[in-house]
Amino acid sequence: MLYRTLKKLKERNGLTDDLKNKIDVFFAVGRITEEQYNDLMDVNKKEVEDSKELVNQRIPTTV
Repeated sequence: MLYRTLKKLKERNGLTDDLKNKIDVFFAVGRITEEQYNDLMDVNKKEVEDSKELVNQRIPTTV
């Protein structure tokens, strides 16, 4: 229930600093799981974007 509410707030207003703080607190006190926390904080999305950026920055090798 709490996770769905946080997800809707994120969809409506974006991931504001205030919402990030609330998500941190709910995770710290065990009200949301690590998986839910990562989803709300876009942890996996950031890792995917970072890895895509690294792939794009590779120096092409000549054969």
